[in-house]
Amino acid sequence: MTQSRKVVPVQLAIGAGVLVISAVLAYGAFLFPPEMGFIILAASVYPYAVAVFLGGVGAVLIYQALTGGFRELTDHEDESAKVLPGGKAGVAWVTGGLVGVAVLINLIGFVLAAALLFACSARGFGSRHPLRDLAIGIALTLPIYWLFNAGLGVSLPPLVNAWI
Repeated sequence: MTQSRKVVPVQLAIGAGVLVISAVLAYGAFLFPPEMGFIILAASVYPYAVAVFLGGVGAVLIYQALTGGFRELTDHEDESAKVLPGGKAGVAWVTGGLVGVAVLINLIGFVLAAALLFACSARGFGSRHPLRDLAIGIALTLPIYWLFNAGLGVSLPPLVNAWI
């Protein structure tokens, strides 16, 4: 006996929408003038990378929509509150992290400010390990800082300010 798989049209539309965004981004990167480049990489490299990533996400979403629906979604209304674990406190943590970055980025530098935003966002989504989250934030932010400064030649606020 074969099991029929339910196609979820709304979820299929979401996956298709992500694929369309990916295609539009790739087309925009294609339109960059070839002479428009930075220190190491051409200006179109990063938009192409994001387009490829979004294309992969869109393909996975479409596959899941065609094979029974997105995974890890609950059908129970009473459990829907668990989707955003922090509630109002979580929103406050994420908002505080965003405000903190805006206020502190020139004082403590890009890496520490962005790591603080990561830690606050993780707390807002239910994490109870602030030092681990701060370390992960630094580990994620350092390559971004180096790619922008060395790869694109875009000056971000310093890695850490001189007084630290």
